[in-house]
Amino acid sequence: MIAMASLDSLPADQRAVLELVLKRGRTYDEIARMLSIDRAGVRERALSAFDALGPPTRVPPERRALITDYLLGQLPAKVGEDTRQRLAQSAGERAWARVLASELEPIAVSPLPEIPTEGARESQPAAAAEPVAATAAAAAEPSPVPAAEPAGGSQPRAWQRAPARAAAGSSCCPLGALVVVAAIVVIALLSGGGSKKNSTTTASQPAATSSTPTTSSTPSTTTSTTAANGAKLVAQINLTAPTSAAATKPVGVALVLKQGKNTGIAIRAQNLPANGKHDAYAVWLYKSSNDSHILGFVNPAVGTNGVLQAEAALPTNAGHFSQLLVTKETQQSPKSPGPIVLQGVLKGLS
Repeated sequence: MIAMASLDSLPADQRAVLELVLKRGRTYDEIARMLSIDRAGVRERALSAFDALGPPTRVPPERRALITDYLLGQLPAKVGEDTRQRLAQSAGERAWARVLASELEPIAVSPLPEIPTEGARESQPAAAAEPVAATAAAAAEPSPVPAAEPAGGSQPRAWQRAPARAAAGSSCCPLGALVVVAAIVVIALLSGGGSKKNSTTTASQPAATSSTPTTSSTPSTTTSTTAANGAKLVAQINLTAPTSAAATKPVGVALVLKQGKNTGIAIRAQNLPANGKHDAYAVWLYKSSNDSHILGFVNPAVGTNGVLQAEAALPTNAGHFSQLLVTKETQQSPKSPGPIVLQGVLKGLS
């Protein structure tokens, strides 16, 4: 018997596309614009996810593709109705579609399109046939980018875990997959999953009695805004490892977004060595050996899956620096960056 995949075991980029459609109410076209890739690339990830989640079947690829688009609410009304009628006539297609629907329902914020019974002819009411994207998008209420901290502040900002979750086996994903998953972080900053508010925290210096860099935090307040505020993704920073840290082939991406005068950054990286008891990853803005600024320690620590993810506001003088660094620190209050694990050229801050 061939074991089917679960949502948690999908490659990270495929799961991200499903979550953007079903949780965030996005269309293929909207996701393509967000990620600066073509629509076909978004659809291909959805099709690959459905093929992995579904049982072995003799349903032809072109029919599976239409069922995928139908269940994700991505078909025009006429094509969607034709697909529904075909499902009513094909037991094999209905069986395949029902297995997929049962996998998707737990993450869908709106009911999935109907899978008809055998021989059904009557269409569902128009409201039920609306794409999943329509009702979910109407409910989304963007939240602001966290406020920037003053230039020259001595306290590093704590880093919060991003809403996106790494799928099992994602360590082999290419950089393009990281961009898709990191975009979940940016979209979460913009939409907050609906009416929820996002918060950032300010870190104190790690306790002197601790053997591992730690942070204590108090949340700052934020207020919900609308998309009319102009929050937008402005830059993608590819993070690569220097030769000295390339043994595990770490790779990462940082996405920069702006809203008014505030600028935020979301980082996603993988293939990093797990943290030990006496070290922690930190993120720095860097210009020279005597001109750098620590944004904070990555919290939670990197575990055995090798995934690092974090997001925070940037200081108002971030454009003064030329590089973004991820380092491994063994001191509680480092004055300059430790061994570099990932690095990239800062952009989008002018």
